[in-house]
Amino acid sequence: MALNQEGCLSVPGVYENVERADSVTVTALDENGARFTLNASGLLATCIQHEMDHLQGKVFVEYLSELKLNRIRAKLKKRQRKAA
Repeated sequence: MALNQEGCLSVPGVYENVERADSVTVTALDENGARFTLNASGLLATCIQHEMDHLQGKVFVEYLSELKLNRIRAKLKKRQRKAA
């Protein structure tokens, strides 16, 4: 497992450390529909896991503690009030 700072356009301006697997193996289809397997590590592995979460309706902040999540909610609400 690796701890890396993540951010996302779904939660603009928020960056937090998230623990994810160091490496992943995925099977996918290329632009011609041919199946291939990709072994990824490092940043690419983190990106793949981040994007797979989106496909399942999840954002990276859901991996954080309740305390951090509440702080982020408060920050975003404050930002909304200032923008209004």
